[in-house]
Formats: sequence, C-alpha cells, structure tokens
Amino acid sequence: MKTVLITGASEGIGYELSQLFANAHYQLILVARNEQKLNAMCETYTSNGIKCTYFVADLSIMSHVERLADKIDQLPFKIDYLINNAGFGIYGNSTELDWEKESAMYQLNMISLAYLTKHFSIQMTKNGFGRILNVASIAAFQPLPFMAGYAASKAFVLSLSQALNEELKKQNVYVSTLCPGVTESKFHNTANTEKKLLGASFFPVATAQEVAQYGYKLLMSGKNIGIYGLLNRIQIGLLRFIPRAFIVKIVGIMMK
Repeated sequence: MKTVLITGASEGIGYELSQLFANAHYQLILVARNEQKLNAMCETYTSNGIKCTYFVADLSIMSHVERLADKIDQLPFKIDYLINNAGFGIYGNSTELDWEKESAMYQLNMISLAYLTKHFSIQMTKNGFGRILNVASIAAFQPLPFMAGYAASKAFVLSLSQALNEELKKQNVYVSTLCPGVTESKFHNTANTEKKLLGASFFPVATAQEVAQYGYKLLMSGKNIGIYGLLNRIQIGLLRFIPRAFIVKIVGIMMK
C-alpha cells in the first residue's frame, strides 16, 4: 500500500486532496494545526477501511518541522507521495505589514517546504520511487504589488521544484509544481483578500475541489508543472510577450 503525506490537510486544496487519495485507498498521513479537524478526518477514513495517521504541527516554526520529520521517520512504512500544500499569504502595503507574520509566511511557504522536500526526496531516491507535489501559484510568474512577499515565496517554490525535478527524475523521483489561480478557500480570509480577489470579476475563481483534482492528476502523471485553468494559462503565456515593468504597473493598479 502506497503512503501519502499531505501538509495543510484540514482545509481547502489539502482537504480535497486527502479525499481523493482516500477514495483511491492510499494510506494517509495528514498534517495541520487543527487537531479537532484532523482527528475527525482520520476517524472517518478509518471507519471506511483507510489507514490514517495525523500530526498536529505549525510548520511556520522550524522546530515543529524537524520534529514532524523525525516522528514520520519512526513510522514502520515509507513515504511514497509528498504534498507540500501548507502555506498562506498576506495582503497590504509592505511597509505596514507585521514582520513576525510576514516572517512566518516566508518560513512556511519556502523553508519548511524546502526542508520537507529535501528530507523525503533523499529517502525516495534510496527507495527508487517518489512523487512530490509542491503547491505554488500563478503569482509565481510575476511580481505582485501589495502581495510582494507571497508572490516572491511562490516564485521560490516554482524555481526550486523545477530544478529538483530535473535532478531527481533519473532516479524515478518526480517533483511537480501546482500553480492555481484564485481559489475559494480560507486562504483569502487569512490573507485579507476576500474582496480584492474573490470578489473581483477580472480574476477567474476555482473551487478547491477542482484544483485538487487537477493537482492529483498532475502528481500522478509526474509532469513538471501544471497551471490550473485555461484563462490562467493564457495569462501566463502572454507574460512572455509583454514588458515586465508594464505588467507590474497594471497588476499594482488592480491590487491596490
């Protein structure tokens, strides 16, 4: 039986991905901060014959990340699939944002993801099999005024994942990068972008279930990168032909 580790598993895309893997009868290891939700999820899956383990951890704290990896190493089975879904964004003028919250975002979106990717890819290469899905964003493709740090962190995820995929694929370990656009989830409540993004007519909005289904297929295919949504793919494609300075200016007007 194959085992999948999912971070940020209690809400949004992570929750929907856990449902997909449970339906396919994979063994689940779920990670999030909400113990009540994780416990309820595992009880439901277990009652349906699915093996499920959960760990409560705040992955914006490095000691929690290291402790999580140590605990998983002690389990009597290996990780075949890793989904680094946990992450959050912050909206606002960069000079006015709280640094502690911004720093936690960088830690979660970049350092914790990089650590878990490295830790488990080492094991996967030894086992001769592994699939990793790192969740980035279409924001990874361009600077995003008023969400500058978030976009930069997702650009890091995209660049790291694409490079690692090239390094590891000869050892049957593939790193896929999922790049969704605006998605209905608690992300926007945390980032304070419900009106700016969910309520804006010029941003196509997807459901977490739709993005999860696309991400699941992307991971299973071993493809390097997937941009969810036709309009999002068109927008990203057009960036190649439009001066970057002009794009940043227009996006800044839209986001302000």
